[in-house]
Amino acid sequence: MKLQRNYLFLTLIAASLIGCSNSAYRDSADAETYGAIAAKAPLVAGMSDQVLIDEEKQVDLTAFQVNNQVYDFLDDEAEGEVGASIISLNAALDLAFQHSKDYQTQKERLYLEALALTFDRYRYTPTFSANGSGDYRWDTADQFVIDMQAMTGATPTSTSESVVASSNLGARYLLKSGGAIALNLTNNFTRFLSGDVSEFSTGALIGSFTQPLLRDFGSDIETEALLQAERDLLYQLRDFTRFRKEFAVQVASQYYVVLLARETATNNYAGLLANNLSLEREQAFQAEGLTTLLEVGRLEQSALQADLRWTRAITSYKRGLDNFKILIGLNAEDNIVLDDNEMMLIAATGMDSPDVDLEQAIAMAVQTRLDLYTQLDQVQDAARRIELAADELDIALDLNFLVSVPGAADGSFGELEFENAVYSAGLGFDLPLDNKAQRNNYRRALIDYDLATRGYVLALDAVKIDVLRTWREMNEARKSYDISLRGVEINERRVEEAELRAELGLGDIQDTVDSQNDLTSSRTELTSSIVSHNIAKLEFWRDVGLLYVDDNGQWEEGINEPR
Repeated sequence: MKLQRNYLFLTLIAASLIGCSNSAYRDSADAETYGAIAAKAPLVAGMSDQVLIDEEKQVDLTAFQVNNQVYDFLDDEAEGEVGASIISLNAALDLAFQHSKDYQTQKERLYLEALALTFDRYRYTPTFSANGSGDYRWDTADQFVIDMQAMTGATPTSTSESVVASSNLGARYLLKSGGAIALNLTNNFTRFLSGDVSEFSTGALIGSFTQPLLRDFGSDIETEALLQAERDLLYQLRDFTRFRKEFAVQVASQYYVVLLARETATNNYAGLLANNLSLEREQAFQAEGLTTLLEVGRLEQSALQADLRWTRAITSYKRGLDNFKILIGLNAEDNIVLDDNEMMLIAATGMDSPDVDLEQAIAMAVQTRLDLYTQLDQVQDAARRIELAADELDIALDLNFLVSVPGAADGSFGELEFENAVYSAGLGFDLPLDNKAQRNNYRRALIDYDLATRGYVLALDAVKIDVLRTWREMNEARKSYDISLRGVEINERRVEEAELRAELGLGDIQDTVDSQNDLTSSRTELTSSIVSHNIAKLEFWRDVGLLYVDDNGQWEEGINEPR
């Protein structure tokens, strides 16, 4: 009866384990992992609440307004944009934060870091194990014995048959002081099926306690891996939050760059039309003998070059649009166009710099940059690793307690004789006579600390340089805007005068060509300066650490906290 009960117990354990479906394991991992993220997220300003990695989100472009216009400046590509979904900047940001593959990868990195932490925490909870085995055994006489029996006429030896089963139940608890408590219950059962049927069993209950007294002693040493895992999750949360800011700026920047490429194609098309008109006029003059083939040839060459610039501008625009689709998580075949109104919106914002001076900006960046905080914390990590390496150079001295309770002397399965328990206590030590590896690890830890310290100093300088760079780029863009605006005005007058003189037959062909090309370039430069200034301003707020991004990719910038 006892045999049946014990086998039933093991069977139930096995059934319970088999009954745990894969989905149950996944749900359990998700619940614990997301819980770890949620618990630590308040430590990082601007951290997102939406970090689920298994959300099924299909891209739906049907809700967007559709383009019905055919733009001549796109040449053969114009028809392809008819029926395309018009994507605003806000919509592009929302799509990117929902569907971008890069964004999904960053969420998965965060998840995996938290998942690793759950195991490090689990190590300091009681763990249980159960295993067992069962065998059917038999043995017959080998061939030599069989041959000898045949030669001598001896009576054949009977076959021995038996059933052997074993089970083990264990529990272990790792202490944060470095010690460990373990408990194991073992049973071995044998039942003979041949001869006089008989059975017997052996078993034991063994408990142990181990506590280091020198090397590996104390919670600071024992829980270092757990502490580092906790800090690594914090670092990943900071990295993810920093990535969100960088990603929002990247999406916005590429959006404006694509619009700039489209505007460049428009300007080059206008320049080509102007060249062609001039060429037609000069060809008419040449037919009447009022100009030479040489002069006409100059305009023909200029028109060819303008056509080439236009073609290249279209190619650059379409290539940029294709890359942008991938950036925000769309497919290459998705048909979209960007909203031209966004260019007018940023132009209307003006070319003013942020309301903060450079010295203040650098000081704020030092105080707010999450990556800088991580760099400083990693210096502390390196300092702790020195202590760990020094601990490994110490003598190992462990205190051990052991209690063993034997199974019943009569072989009864599952019976223990606590009155015959054996107790023992002792000390174990290990002298570090050969500690070359530990010595090298200690020296390496010292150097790693110096590296981490220098890394922080370099990171601090890099943050300052980031702010200086974007500040200068804003200044450059403002100056470029003023110059380009003046250039457009000048070149419009030049073109007007050149055209007037050309109509009167008094113009110089080279002046006509140069003024038209310069006008096209100055118009493109004007738009480029607006885009560059807006991008530089976004990067400035990002690098100062004062760009706030929500879960849809929308941002607020400035010294004040977001609404």
